[in-house]
Amino acid sequence: MRAAPGARLGLGVGCLTSPRGVLAAVGSPDRDDPATQVVTRLLGVRLVLQATADLVVGRRTRALDVVVELTHAASMLPVAAHWPSHRRTALVSAIVAGGIAALDLWPGR
Repeated sequence: MRAAPGARLGLGVGCLTSPRGVLAAVGSPDRDDPATQVVTRLLGVRLVLQATADLVVGRRTRALDVVVELTHAASMLPVAAHWPSHRRTALVSAIVAGGIAALDLWPGR
């Protein structure tokens, strides 16, 4: 398994099974907010589906994977700017998405 799908799968499962734990790990002040936990779970669903598609279809998903991650990262910047209570979580999410995109672009096996 390549690093990017592995990262997506691990993070996605974490977001699905323990959204409060993931939010606590990034220092989110809203870790107990039910709405924030729902959004975290939805992100987990996206990550798991994307990782699964990569595992089933293979490298042909790489370009789309990069676009999805960079779009997600870009979408977190207005969240960070307009909702101070979500700033830290949004910025961490943007950085992680950028990192996963970089893993997709990294030449590997």
